[in-house]
Amino acid sequence: MNTTGLFTHLESAVTNQVMLAGNDPTVESAARAILSVLEPALKNAALDLAQQAAEEVEAQLGDQRVEVVVSDGEPSLRVGTPDQEPAVASEGYEARLTLRLPARVKELVEDAAGSTGDSVNAWVVKALSSKARTSSRIQGRRVTGTVEL
Repeated sequence: MNTTGLFTHLESAVTNQVMLAGNDPTVESAARAILSVLEPALKNAALDLAQQAAEEVEAQLGDQRVEVVVSDGEPSLRVGTPDQEPAVASEGYEARLTLRLPARVKELVEDAAGSTGDSVNAWVVKALSSKARTSSRIQGRRVTGTVEL
C-alpha cells in the first residue's frame, strides 16, 4: 500500500486550495499545521484498513493466513499457509474443564465431532486450540497510537 502517495495527493489538493486563498500567510500556515497532523493520522488509518482487509481476506480464503507487514513505513498484506497445527493428541490430557451449555449446543458439538470422526473431547480440544491460536495471533498484529518524529 502506498500511504506516501496518498499523503502526497492530499498535500497537493490542500496546496491547490491554499493557492485559491491568494497567498494569505495565515491560510498557508494553517494548511501546513493541518498537514503535519494529518500525516501520522493517515498512516494509522491505512494500518487499520490494512488490518481489516487482512481479516476479511483471511476469512474468505479459509486455508490461508493473511498478515499485515510494515516495511519502510508502508503496510502490505502477506498471504501464506497457517502455522502447522500442533499434535493435540500427543499431549497428555492433564487439565479438566467442566462446561455447562444448552442441550442444542451439545447436540451440535456431537454432530460436528461425528462428522470429522473425532470423539467429542478431541473435537472440543481441537476447536478450542485453533480458536486460542487465532486469538493470540490477532492480538500481536494491531498497532494503535501516534508516533511523532
